Amino acid sequence: MVLHARAGEQRVIPFLLRNPWRREHEVSIAVGPWHVCNCGRLEVRSVVDAGESLTLQPCEKRVVRLAILVRGVCDEGKDTKDTKDSKDTKGDQKDDSQFGCDVESCASAFADVRFEGCARPQRIAVVVHPATCDTVELDCDCSCGGSCDCGY
Repeated sequence: MVLHARAGEQRVIPFLLRNPWRREHEVSIAVGPWHVCNCGRLEVRSVVDAGESLTLQPCEKRVVRLAILVRGVCDEGKDTKDTKDSKDTKGDQKDDSQFGCDVESCASAFADVRFEGCARPQRIAVVVHPATCDTVELDCDCSCGGSCDCGY
């Protein structure tokens, strides 16, 4: 499965676990390490809402959600003249607790999610696009002669 996201987004993937048997079934869930491709400046965290294990009752179906949070990683040692006096920036990229830094170009990572006792592992990949990619473009030109005091 491939997800597309931007730095600071959280994505949720629902998995439907089904026990077709007439007895309880133990399932342990584990998310493997996230592997960042091509030296991308990316941090990926994930958590399963059901915890590390669960018991499916006979003939039960249950949705288990995997939450994935992606953040860009800031350049620690890079100082520019525009950011030397600013305490909320690192290098030329702004960092805040929700978004982290933006990625300079598309970055990707992948991990395997294992459902021991239930199904084969599922490989999850996330592609993180920079904020400048497919932006919503807004034109600040006003048809009122440039002052925009005309109520629009």
